Amino acid sequence: MGDELEKAKVNERHRARRLWMAAGLGGLGVAALPCAVLLWNTGWPVCQPLAVMLAVAGIGAVGVSFAWGGRYLPNGDTIRVENARGGYRDMVQKKRAVSMALMPVTSLYLVYRGTLGAWSIANGQGDQADWSMAALSPIISVLLLVMVAGLDNPGDKKMKRLLEDELTLSFRRDALNAALGVPMVGLLGVFALGLWRPEAAVAALPGLMFVTASASALRYWQLDRRASGG
Repeated sequence: MGDELEKAKVNERHRARRLWMAAGLGGLGVAALPCAVLLWNTGWPVCQPLAVMLAVAGIGAVGVSFAWGGRYLPNGDTIRVENARGGYRDMVQKKRAVSMALMPVTSLYLVYRGTLGAWSIANGQGDQADWSMAALSPIISVLLLVMVAGLDNPGDKKMKRLLEDELTLSFRRDALNAALGVPMVGLLGVFALGLWRPEAAVAALPGLMFVTASASALRYWQLDRRASGG
């Protein structure tokens, strides 16, 4: 039994290392996209082909990271090792909560760029990069809300069983209630802003959507942390 556990630990370290490498590749791909936008915005003719190449490489890196990481998802050895530590289900739930809490921080710059893009568009000065960033910002907010609602793995029955116990479902309801409460206050501010300067209200909407999704994700993480005694 001890030999099997040690072998499982070796396999798990190998799997986790490969998964982190895939995640790093995906992170580089995501980071390349705003860099490509900045390179395009320089206006130099030589930089525009480089920006396109960088964007294509970034998208390709993200695609490869998903395919590569899919080969090293948690398996039987993961469950055996985590059960020996104290519970695989708790580990999965905690990592999911932490990832939702970190996503607003890692997405803050893109939302900032989206707000600037929306401002330029509302003032009639938007270019292709502004439209791209203004469209990307709401997508981030939607993805974050989808994670909180547990709709990001609709076909994964194993993950569904791990994440949908009575406690996590109560966390989800509470977090989504926070997502309903925040915009009601924010919309009043945006409405008042729109009466003063309509373009400012348009520019504020990506930020309001982001704050709404972030409040929901952080509330979920807070509830999970409190339940685990952290």
